[in-house]
Amino acid sequence: MDLEQPEELAPRSVAELAADPAWTVTRTGTTGQWLTAERVVERNGHRRLIGLTPIRPGRVALMLWSGGEVVEHVRGTEAEVCATAHRWAAEFLPTGPPPPHE
Repeated sequence: MDLEQPEELAPRSVAELAADPAWTVTRTGTTGQWLTAERVVERNGHRRLIGLTPIRPGRVALMLWSGGEVVEHVRGTEAEVCATAHRWAAEFLPTGPPPPHE
């Protein structure tokens, strides 16, 4: 069974990620611009935190923490990193293939 969504169905924005209640998005109090988007995923007692934050106009940082340390870090457009964050979560969840970096 193929669990990977086609590229065009993967979330391409933080707003699309936030449609899933597993994601927590913090916003500025004045403009409502998003500051962070985070999701915790757990599998077999292993806990990971996936986080996004804007770093400059048009660029977003995506980080994956395990055991309190960053184990993956990428930068790209919001569309690119949201799709990657979604894929990382799907890969780590119990129904997905074995998690990376174990």
